[in-house]
Amino acid sequence: MDRMLLFAAAVLLIIGTSDVRAQSKHDSCDAYAKNAVASTPTSTGVARGAARGAVGGAIFGNAGAGAAAGAVVGGARKANQKAKSYQYYYDSCMSR
Repeated sequence: MDRMLLFAAAVLLIIGTSDVRAQSKHDSCDAYAKNAVASTPTSTGVARGAARGAVGGAIFGNAGAGAAAGAVVGGARKANQKAKSYQYYYDSCMSR
């Protein structure tokens, strides 16, 4: 009976230790990816999208509407770039 209890305790200790290690790696890779994304510039954004939209809108007669639509598109593109950058940095960290 004592051997079974000792064996069960050892198994639980091994399982618990491996889970903590995996969780800490996730946390460290998450922090690494967030820091890397924060320092990585994007090639677009709300202001640039608004400028592009204003030019396109001016061609078709309504620069204000074009700027508003461009700002929305630019914001969406920036968010997409940030999400892809985060995934890249996170995956590269987890593969080490």
